[in-house]
Amino acid sequence: MYQVRNILIIFFISTPLFALDTDSNATLNIVADSGVYNFKTGVDMYEGHVQVDQGSTHVTADKLVTKKNHQHKIREATAYGIQTLAHFWTQPTVNQPEIHAHATTIKLYPLEMNVSLEHNVALSQGENHFQGELIHYNSKDQIITLPASSNGHARLVYNPDKS
Repeated sequence: MYQVRNILIIFFISTPLFALDTDSNATLNIVADSGVYNFKTGVDMYEGHVQVDQGSTHVTADKLVTKKNHQHKIREATAYGIQTLAHFWTQPTVNQPEIHAHATTIKLYPLEMNVSLEHNVALSQGENHFQGELIHYNSKDQIITLPASSNGHARLVYNPDKS
């Protein structure tokens, strides 16, 4: 296993989630305490103080696993909050407040423009807040789904004047 303190990997993602249109052309930077970049399988793993940045889009996590397609574009990125919740934030448009998401597990599907937030989920944008154990968001269609949970109710606080 290849281990390096503060590994830095730079490559491109084809489509950002939620983010400004300019983010898709920005370089994707991943910094972590250690990492394994497997060109052959397309599955990469980064551990310890993971920081991902691409334009106005950012992720922090304890662990990140990415899976690429045959064109070497990330089709799935899973951020794990082991010690602290994983955090995803981005600027959706120039005039809107940032979106912040915290969860134990954050699964990003950039090619489909989907994200799934699992366990201890809190999603906010300005005055609007969503909470639950599972939240799915499709940024292309702008649909947020909060399925029923056995651990409690999904909660939505929406202020249309402050969105």
